[in-house]
Amino acid sequence: MKLDIDFAILVMGAAFVLLGIFIRLGNLKQVYWKSPRSMTSYIPLGLVFIGANYLDDLALQPRPIYYTAIAVFAVLVGLTLWFSTKAPEFMKPAWIRWVEKHPERVRKAMAEEAEGNKEWQANVVSEEAVDAWARQISRRAPPSKKK
Repeated sequence: MKLDIDFAILVMGAAFVLLGIFIRLGNLKQVYWKSPRSMTSYIPLGLVFIGANYLDDLALQPRPIYYTAIAVFAVLVGLTLWFSTKAPEFMKPAWIRWVEKHPERVRKAMAEEAEGNKEWQANVVSEEAVDAWARQISRRAPPSKKK
């Protein structure tokens, strides 16, 4: 059985888009602690894979259509890079925005507490729960050292 590369790229692109939507809806919370920036780039990355699959076919189209498709593709690549370095707020699930309003040292302590512990997810069900978790961690975490 021979693997159809074009089909595999389409499936991979669709998988990234669906995974990105799933994460954007607030699921797979443990992914945030492992790679907080890259998780928001899954949707445009999936669209890049899907678009790349059609570039050869688009080369046969009239030049204006082809150049427009190349421009859209370049924008998608740019969005993927942008979202993986500095995710825009609208791409982040609400619970991440709640966590990220707290100081870096508190977020680091949250990440450590979340590692290998599923109970932490109860702390991100509402903004009030995140704030209570942050206050609890602030009392335990040593203050950051000023230089």
